[in-house]
Amino acid sequence: MQDFLGAFGVLERDGQILLAGNQRQLRDDAGHELVFDLPGGHVEPNETVFEALRREWLEETGLEVDVGEFLFVQEGTRERGGRRDWVWRSFFFEVRAEGEPVPGSEVVHLLWIARGRLDSVLGRAPYHAGFQRWLIDGRRFQVDTWAE
Repeated sequence: MQDFLGAFGVLERDGQILLAGNQRQLRDDAGHELVFDLPGGHVEPNETVFEALRREWLEETGLEVDVGEFLFVQEGTRERGGRRDWVWRSFFFEVRAEGEPVPGSEVVHLLWIARGRLDSVLGRAPYHAGFQRWLIDGRRFQVDTWAE
């Protein structure tokens, strides 16, 4: 698999953070399940991180966002059978937007959720754990390993 470069945004209103839900196969041996993530995604070739973030938000939520403060970056490795399969790097930014979001693209549900309830809907993938750690301690650089 090819390495992943991603851009994700945190939109917070009245103490709640917007999450996008989509159907995803998390393991090779499992079916699809509803997974909630921060809106954002893959940076395409010849696209900047900011361009990707704005495109992904428009596709997933229908919102045109202004990119705000850099929050943190997470880097990690995906390992299978004790061998490195691929590497990911994801950049997280504060975003601002007017209007109400509407699910688009592969998103099947949007959810506003309080910070204190995030762990009830976020999975245990390293990219979720990194976001939750950032909320607690504010570390700007995080490294994780995702092993199967």
